Amino acid sequence: MAANFLIALVLFFIQPTFLVGLVFAIWTSHRRINHERSNHRVAVYNTLYEIKNYLLLGLLSGLIGSILLTVVGIPVTMDWIIVYQIVTILSLVVGYRFVHPIFTVSISSLILLGLPLVLDSLDFSFIPNNWYQPLSQSEFIGMPLFMNSFIILILLLGASIVTIKRKANTHLSARFLKTKRGKRIAKYPIKPFWVMPLLLVVPGEGFQAFFSWWPVFSIGNELYSFFWLPILIGFQFTIQSQVPKAAVSKLVNDLVVITGVAVMIAIASIWIPYAPIFGFVFLIIGGGIVLYRHRKREKNWSVLFGPAENGIKIIGIRPDTPAEKMNLVVGDTIVYCNNLPIETESDFYQALSKNSVYCHLKVRGVDGELRLTETAIYADSPHEIGVVILEK
Repeated sequence: MAANFLIALVLFFIQPTFLVGLVFAIWTSHRRINHERSNHRVAVYNTLYEIKNYLLLGLLSGLIGSILLTVVGIPVTMDWIIVYQIVTILSLVVGYRFVHPIFTVSISSLILLGLPLVLDSLDFSFIPNNWYQPLSQSEFIGMPLFMNSFIILILLLGASIVTIKRKANTHLSARFLKTKRGKRIAKYPIKPFWVMPLLLVVPGEGFQAFFSWWPVFSIGNELYSFFWLPILIGFQFTIQSQVPKAAVSKLVNDLVVITGVAVMIAIASIWIPYAPIFGFVFLIIGGGIVLYRHRKREKNWSVLFGPAENGIKIIGIRPDTPAEKMNLVVGDTIVYCNNLPIETESDFYQALSKNSVYCHLKVRGVDGELRLTETAIYADSPHEIGVVILEK
């Protein structure tokens, strides 16, 4: 069993889904850094946090989910794994928002509904040894498989909700657009993207049909094998009219609602065998509704990240800087610096030079409330307190 586990772990890092996702994360990080340097004169986040997120965000939830699925014993088939990886890779072509399991797992499972009919209708006689036969693990295909994949989907939904709640409104990187009046405003594409390693139990004869050396273990009269599957999770939405933390909270609440309905559907499957099929359709539609509701909220609200009438608007906070220590947040407006009124970026830097080792700010939050904050600044770089300003 130890050898089985080790081989499955090594295979994880060479699977197409993992490699394509890694390349996608590297490309996204490179593109974001170039954009920030071009538009802000400096990379707001010069570390490759997209790559770190991709590799690290899903480790804990993947460990917990793997233990639960293994202990409970929820097997899936090799054909489900193959279809999932194909659907996920194709979804990356469309974009982040459709790489979420709510779409990829649901679509993969629905495709399997018609897969046996397609395989039976096609003529593979010209291919030696009928290579497609190992995909027809008939004792596992059917409602048990769909029920198992639906349970896995609910688990993935729960894990993604926790991660989106904790991480989606951090590392905000502004993009710019102009209003009809020509004003420059900021918006924030939120693109959490990570891989969740999930240890699955797979009927062992499916692997051995392709790889005779693949180790298996037995439970009763059945043979099984371990398989680490890279689950890619992405969910893209844009914020320009709401406070980021509040916007993420509303979106997460919508996801919690549809997850709760999915749990009820899973319970109903005890009496209604075809309930998981309805559940997959519901979650695909529900995921679309969640994104639509967020977009509707953004359109109905006034623009939040436009130029300030009095003061200068903060549209970015660099990590590990005095600005972060002062608890400044995106959307704040600096109205006074070192007791001098601020109207332009030039005013701000002149006020900072008044005291090269300390900074005292009066800030107006997005709620309109004024507050005071202060901290020491870098003596060797008094102008670098770590804020990105929206120029008027």
